Amino acid sequence: MEIEMNRIALALAVTLSLALPAAAQSLTVLLPSLSFPTEPVTPSTKGCEAPAAGTTCQLPE
Repeated sequence: MEIEMNRIALALAVTLSLALPAAAQSLTVLLPSLSFPTEPVTPSTKGCEAPAAGTTCQLPE
């Protein structure tokens, strides 16, 4: 029983020593920074067959 406890304690110590450097980093290092466009987004009309005077388009089948 004592040998098993020593093994568990050693495994826990090794695990914590490997995990500490990753836990010490801040979230700004670990996560990518996201940026969003500020200009208005327009929908794509690629593949649409729209009449010249219409504002909506029908996708070809």
